[in-house]
Amino acid sequence: MKKNVQRILAMTCYLLGVLLALYYGGWKMFIKPIEKLIVVGMAGELTLTFVLANLFTILMSTTVAGFIFCIGYIGYNYFKGTEDPDWSLLNPSEEEHQDSKQKI
Repeated sequence: MKKNVQRILAMTCYLLGVLLALYYGGWKMFIKPIEKLIVVGMAGELTLTFVLANLFTILMSTTVAGFIFCIGYIGYNYFKGTEDPDWSLLNPSEEEHQDSKQKI
């Protein structure tokens, strides 16, 4: 039962990460500013400040989307219980560390 709950929580975190990244990074920070630029441009009310602010938002959208996705992926790995495959190589146990010192 505990495994099923952890699997459900892991998939929920992953899906929330993907969906929130698409909504916030993709829709609110990428599509909407482009739409605003088009609407304001067609109305003839474009200013340099408005264009620069929207371009900055568009450029930052991928960073924000990636950050949100990473948070969801970290939650997924936390509940799934996966570990970094290189963990043992990067962080040897005390015994392995002592053995390597003795060889030198």
